[in-house]
Amino acid sequence: MPSYLKLLIFLIVVFAAGALVAPPIFWGGQALATAGVSEWLAGFPFYRVLSRCLQVSALVLLWPGLRWIGLRGASELGLRRNPLAVRDAVAGFLAAAPVVLALSAAYVAAGMFALRAAPDWSAMGRIVLTAAAVSGVEEVIFRGVVLGLCLRTLPRKGAIFVTSLLFAIVHFIKPAKTKLAPEAVHWWSGFSEAVRFSDGQPGGWLLVSGLVSLFVAGWILGSAAARTRSLWLPIGLHAGWVLMQQSFSLFLQPSVPGGVEALWPWVGPNLVSGAVPTGVLPLLALATTGFLVNFYLRHAFRSFDAKIS
Repeated sequence: MPSYLKLLIFLIVVFAAGALVAPPIFWGGQALATAGVSEWLAGFPFYRVLSRCLQVSALVLLWPGLRWIGLRGASELGLRRNPLAVRDAVAGFLAAAPVVLALSAAYVAAGMFALRAAPDWSAMGRIVLTAAAVSGVEEVIFRGVVLGLCLRTLPRKGAIFVTSLLFAIVHFIKPAKTKLAPEAVHWWSGFSEAVRFSDGQPGGWLLVSGLVSLFVAGWILGSAAARTRSLWLPIGLHAGWVLMQQSFSLFLQPSVPGGVEALWPWVGPNLVSGAVPTGVLPLLALATTGFLVNFYLRHAFRSFDAKIS
């Protein structure tokens, strides 16, 4: 069986597994909330449970799926052991997080945004965990598996282009934020909700801006992974972006009449759970991070440009 057909079957199995386990996990959370064991679970909507189940399904089935496809190790994906993993991860974080912080400070100084009077400080723990989990899972999948498979048949820039395009599109293919009542969740709800990914998506230039931002971010991450033959630099970058972007949503709010929509096209609303910025200024911030990453790759004390076999 061709590898691409095996990959398609693997994705179908991942989808089916996530959709099947989501309802019982949701019911279990509701039961714990009703019993008073963990009351915060009562407000956890089904679409979020489904989204997490699909992600966990992809992560759990990833290794056996790759073995079935025919890959026996990370080296077959163009990856190698990185003796400078910590340095690369820290460098990536420092190329991403301070840029977003500086952009946020500029927003406040310009009167576009203001500090929230009473931010929910308890959410910081969740944001840190989200940054760590999302950066790890998405980099393994996109820059590890997808980019690695593309590099087997495409030149470096072609592989990065395809991976970045998929990275941008997939972020908008997720369950619609339909708040189903607990009694409305059935065994087939995971399938019916998962296919409604087009509901509630932004339209027009806002969608284009979100796709462009994700594509540029994907290109930066892909270049970092391909040139270092490691995932640590892109993991640091991704973690820095997610941490600062979600912290931005937590601590700042628009301070102009009409809200953030009045600031378009310079600044737009954050899409996809508050983690994808839109507008000209955030795109310039991404470009700045790309420049810093390129500078690091060119001037770090080792060669990053070993060819991927």
